[in-house]
Amino acid sequence: MAHEIEVFANGSAGFAAAGKPGWHGLGYTAPGPMTAEDLLSNAQLAGWNVRKVPVGQVTDPVTGLPVVTDEDFLVVRTNPVTGAPERLGRVGRDYQVLQNEDVTGFLQTLVDESGAIFDTGGSLNGGRRVFVTMRLPEPLMVGGFDQLDLYLAAFSRHDGWGSFVTVATPVRVVCANTERAALAHHASKFTVRHTGNVAGRIAEAREALKLTWKHGEAFAAEAEKLLAMPMDVKEFRQFAARLHPLPADAKELAKRNHDLTMRDLEYLFAQAPTQEPIRNTRWAAYNAVTERLDHKSPVFGSRDVATVRAERALLDDHDHDKVKARAFRLLATA
Repeated sequence: MAHEIEVFANGSAGFAAAGKPGWHGLGYTAPGPMTAEDLLSNAQLAGWNVRKVPVGQVTDPVTGLPVVTDEDFLVVRTNPVTGAPERLGRVGRDYQVLQNEDVTGFLQTLVDESGAIFDTGGSLNGGRRVFVTMRLPEPLMVGGFDQLDLYLAAFSRHDGWGSFVTVATPVRVVCANTERAALAHHASKFTVRHTGNVAGRIAEAREALKLTWKHGEAFAAEAEKLLAMPMDVKEFRQFAARLHPLPADAKELAKRNHDLTMRDLEYLFAQAPTQEPIRNTRWAAYNAVTERLDHKSPVFGSRDVATVRAERALLDDHDHDKVKARAFRLLATA
């Protein structure tokens, strides 16, 4: 299912970033760090007043008689631009509404006085899904020169189709690639269903996310291992072929697309300036994969290319995440 950064009736977008604009070119760019209130306002996430409205009486299409239910509710918000009520989803009696303000409040309490700052936030798929990220204060270093920031990203849904999820996410600054896949072997994710008590689970969330620098150091240690492992072009080609196997019965178009993928990956690994400091290592191989997925992979159809690529990198349930995870496993275990 396609998820899009929300664009409102007046042409503004539900997205904000601190310091530098989003790579998709949408929304508001703050000149410096943002408070929770700044982020909610700038990303047009404030004051939605998400609520449950009982469905009440409906008409049975077979008998024509009224049916009254107290089990079904619509999730409704107030549109931040028009002020009109909008349906976001349909839920049951036990569903607990989580305001966007609750999301920022949860993250703020989670990191306490660590110095973390709000970095990005936005609305996706017509307000049905929102995300907020905070950047933790100290970068990690791989090999003494490859700088990684650690982010805390929260995803919440207002349509009844998913849980409230928080993940710890290292991001390589030079490429702005999300690296959730690299944390597959660590406890880096915390999930609460909308029937649970989010506010009362701060301590549990801290433990699940391991918000200490031991967690960051564990990721850096794995990256260091990949950085210390040489890989030449021949080995990279073998890795790329395992990552993207070509079926024996592939049609001509599939063969051409596969060949293009292999050539793009090899260029990023062997020649792209973004890989220069880490050239000919397994860490460079992994970054070649993530750079292609987030910035170079083709976009088909009539949708805006930059927006589609932003979605691929932003969303934690995109198919590209599975490719990144598989790439990391292949490189770490081969």
